[in-house]
Amino acid sequence: MRSKLLNLALDQTPWLVLLALLAAFGMADARIVAREHLWVLLQQATPVAMLGMAVFWILLTGDIDLSAGHCVALSAVTMGTLLSAGMALTTALGTGLACCLLVGCLNGLLVAWLRIPSFIATLASMLMVQGATLIVATTGTILVLDPALRAFGAGAGLQPTIGFTGAVAVVSWWLSRQTRFGLKTFAIGSHPARAELAGMSVGRQKFGVFLLSSVYVFFTAVIIIARVPVVNPGVGGVSLLLDAIAAAVIGGTSLLGGRGRVGGVVCGAITISLLTAALRVLGIEPSSLDLCKGSIIVLILLGERGLHALRALAHGRFDV
Repeated sequence: MRSKLLNLALDQTPWLVLLALLAAFGMADARIVAREHLWVLLQQATPVAMLGMAVFWILLTGDIDLSAGHCVALSAVTMGTLLSAGMALTTALGTGLACCLLVGCLNGLLVAWLRIPSFIATLASMLMVQGATLIVATTGTILVLDPALRAFGAGAGLQPTIGFTGAVAVVSWWLSRQTRFGLKTFAIGSHPARAELAGMSVGRQKFGVFLLSSVYVFFTAVIIIARVPVVNPGVGGVSLLLDAIAAAVIGGTSLLGGRGRVGGVVCGAITISLLTAALRVLGIEPSSLDLCKGSIIVLILLGERGLHALRALAHGRFDV
């Protein structure tokens, strides 16, 4: 019983860390935990959480996708260009989704079938996507004023983007924990050779994961262009990707594959957004913002590593 309670407490570590940060920042400046500020914080966390879920699926297999951030930019710029040219919303959304699926298909082919290491394969596709984004965005900055997107990105009360992200997270939890697709993904990430001996097609599963991840990338692009009416090739990119990876890792997703929780990714995204917003409210210089945020993230990860060692010792394992 004691071991079960310990495991339950350790599983909630990301949320306990988030509550501790909220308490600490709240004592430093009450504005940080004000209700209106928390709503803004959740809204700002939605693109990080959505891209974090895209990264989550890739990390579960033991791979990584460096092109995801720039694919967000390509999809957003493509949709913005079509909408500014007078195209229907459905046509623009369909084209943006097609761009993401095309990149996901390319990554899947390179990694799953040609067996090129994901770091190299997605680095190459990242450069290709970055070039394609600059070609599409010939005018540089694009103004997107579609009323349906504006309503989706700026509703009153509970923001539609927050509700949408929450719904996607629930579906993702079900897909990862209650379906054969999710269980196979965990199995392949935990031990690819054993999964293959058990009759699983590792290549086919990884290809499917890259395609699924590209759908989350598309959702991220939609959230961004819905929240901000001005789109340019700089949206998304490396900064958003690094925040998404940090959110997944803070939430307990292993970079080595086979371990992770969707709820942890969402919690990690809120934590990242809280750190960014709180440090700004506290008056940290922009030049020092990333340094402070990175330092706090390192401390969080070190603490979680210690708790992981505690869990292993509780189960009688000492190989941590």
